[in-house]
Amino acid sequence: MNFLSVNLRGVRDSRKVEWIRGLKTTHGAHFVAIQETKMAGNFNFSINRFWGRTLLDYETVEAIGRSGGLLTIWDPTVFEKFGVIKNRNFLAVAGKLRMTGDVVLVVNIYAQNDPIERRALWGELVQLRRSQPGMWVFLGDFNDVRRPEERFNSEFNSMNAHFFNQFIEDADLVEYQMGGKKYTYRSDNGTNMSKLDRFLVSRDFMGKWPLASVTALSNLVSDHCPILLSTVEIDYGKIPIRLFNSWFEIPGAVEYVENLMAVFRFQGPADLALDVKLKWVKKRLKEWVYSRKSEMNSEYNAKVKRLEEIEVVAEQRLLNQVELEERAECKDLISEMDRLKSMDMRQKSRYDGLRTGTRTRSTSTG
Repeated sequence: MNFLSVNLRGVRDSRKVEWIRGLKTTHGAHFVAIQETKMAGNFNFSINRFWGRTLLDYETVEAIGRSGGLLTIWDPTVFEKFGVIKNRNFLAVAGKLRMTGDVVLVVNIYAQNDPIERRALWGELVQLRRSQPGMWVFLGDFNDVRRPEERFNSEFNSMNAHFFNQFIEDADLVEYQMGGKKYTYRSDNGTNMSKLDRFLVSRDFMGKWPLASVTALSNLVSDHCPILLSTVEIDYGKIPIRLFNSWFEIPGAVEYVENLMAVFRFQGPADLALDVKLKWVKKRLKEWVYSRKSEMNSEYNAKVKRLEEIEVVAEQRLLNQVELEERAECKDLISEMDRLKSMDMRQKSRYDGLRTGTRTRSTSTG
């Protein structure tokens, strides 16, 4: 499953709605948790705009006036709800994964600004955690940090951090290391930053998905970064280029690639630029390798011929120092080129075998 969480500071802005829908589609999110909807009353008509045209289920906690508000949306073909618990500051949805039957409880959290109220919330969440068995995921805006390095140009309150860490310990929760952005909140003027948003999971959840990843994404239309928890193994598709290690054994190959990388220019999306760059470098490296191998083959043949001449002389008389050094040089170059040829042949044979195997499998499943 993939979980997406973000504090939107209001959901009426159509740009925010389109942004979340785009993130949900791009990252294949099965759960989307939104904090600070700032919406009261019935806004069911607009929820599908965050999700798109596929099936959805959802739960909400209304804002009080223009403060707070929670929205959790999920894919009912992946997660089947069997219970919900609502609070002003959290929205807990209990259900089971349809594929495995595992019970998972997802808690969408928006913590108060007041530290005294937050400490009361931590106590409520600990009791909630102990109330039901199953794997737990606590996500959202906790409005607290755990360590001084999670704030930048912003005051660190050790007492608040102590109570927050105590809640995590009492609830027996653990945290994946977060990639992407270092901080998840940035003030409107851009000077103050903090890591206020996170995922906290139960140990059995991490035990089931030890290789899951958490990433803080770019905050294009909010003061909070969306954070993504992915338990799905990512398939990046076919390798964009295939190179042989033996190419880089050729003297000058690494330097040639470094020069190519330095002169490449491309205007366009970064992912497309990387794909084009790799293919462009591979094409020119391949041309350079073939040209260099042709030169080396000529040199190889010349050295073999010269070595044979020296061996004929050696049968007639003792070789002088110059001839001995030349003989050693010829043998070293021939030996090195034979090694490169052998490496090249092994890698090509392995590559041809993989291609043949792929074709065979494709034929058998067709």
